[in-house]
Amino acid sequence: MAKKHIKTEVKRSPTKRQLSRWQRQQRIQRIITIVGALFFVLIIGYIGYGYYNEQFKPLHEPVLKINDTVFDMDYYIKLLELHSQGKDSAETSEIADDIISVIEYGEIMRSVSPDLGFGVSTDEVDSELKRLGLPNDKVYRDTISSTLLASKLLQNYFDPKVPTACEQAQVQALFVESDEVAKRVADKLDAGDDFSSLAEEYSLEAVTKGGGGDLGWLPKDFAYMFLGNLGNSLLTDIPFNIEPGVLSEPTYDGSVTKGLGYWIVEVIEKDEVKGSHARGILLGTWQEAEEIRARLADGEDFGTLARGYSQDLASKERDGDLGWTQQGEIYSRVALGLALQLEPGVLSQPAADDSVQTRGGYWLVRVVDRDDNRALEDEIRGMIKWKLLDDLVNEHRAENSVEIYLTAKQKAWAVARVLNDRG
Repeated sequence: MAKKHIKTEVKRSPTKRQLSRWQRQQRIQRIITIVGALFFVLIIGYIGYGYYNEQFKPLHEPVLKINDTVFDMDYYIKLLELHSQGKDSAETSEIADDIISVIEYGEIMRSVSPDLGFGVSTDEVDSELKRLGLPNDKVYRDTISSTLLASKLLQNYFDPKVPTACEQAQVQALFVESDEVAKRVADKLDAGDDFSSLAEEYSLEAVTKGGGGDLGWLPKDFAYMFLGNLGNSLLTDIPFNIEPGVLSEPTYDGSVTKGLGYWIVEVIEKDEVKGSHARGILLGTWQEAEEIRARLADGEDFGTLARGYSQDLASKERDGDLGWTQQGEIYSRVALGLALQLEPGVLSQPAADDSVQTRGGYWLVRVVDRDDNRALEDEIRGMIKWKLLDDLVNEHRAENSVEIYLTAKQKAWAVARVLNDRG
């Protein structure tokens, strides 16, 4: 039987044309693969860049530098979150304004405490962090350290400095613009008029006017702590130099700010478009205003007197120049009214303005009662100790180099982040 002949199919080699086409297809495929990978990398990079710019980078921007220590936004936000727990958005924004001061306060306190013989150990901080369940993070360690340190200073350093009893005076006071007004009020008091009613009517200083002149019991040597804005005034001394029931002599005090002043205004020139060009001098009392006006009338230089006596800081360095009436430069309605009425070269009479702040006036003080050894309540002693600690920190502020980098935009971003994380 004859064997069948098996045909062997011979594969043809690709033609040059086919080879060229395949190579082009492979090259195109590689290009597509490369472009796809590059696009993927760009997308990931874009997302990463956005995250870096919006989340990572802002957290590592410096907001404060004290000496050689830099505090970044991450530190600021964590501290803001800690201090604003349970607060609404408005309260959180208010607290955000104080965080820089909180950081500075803690740093200064930690720097001066070793010189006083006080410190906080690592074990103490670790124990308190564990007790409170807080993370072992720098911001929490600093906060715990400051809290423990303040407690030690208050209990062991300042407590012995504050007596349990001391001389105290129960004080009434009011503040008026001039010796003349003070004597008028004194005559009313001698006639039996009520001190509180007179203080509400005549006092030009907010604390005594609002409280009817009643300042309560002031402890000697610590009175400044309980007088608010009057802490640097003569009220820290006058009550302890007069007898109970005796009204003090009118006593001038140039440190006190009051809500009253007197303008002397003169128009220099007029213009149909710009209105009146005026200059003015703001004085603290009617009497002083009368004296300065008389000197001007006698020919003394307006600019020289303005620089020497005017209490309007905006214009005194410009020789009293208030600007033009039609250009919105004159902020005082009283000065503006005078400038609109006066003819050029005419001096106004002194005009009272209760929308301005001026310094200087006279105290009338009466001591209702005095106790040479009156007990200090625990709450009052606590306030005194805290004030002594504040005084200590403030004394050392100038010794520290403080650079604040935090901007309003950064602060708003921090507040928004805290509120968002809080949900």
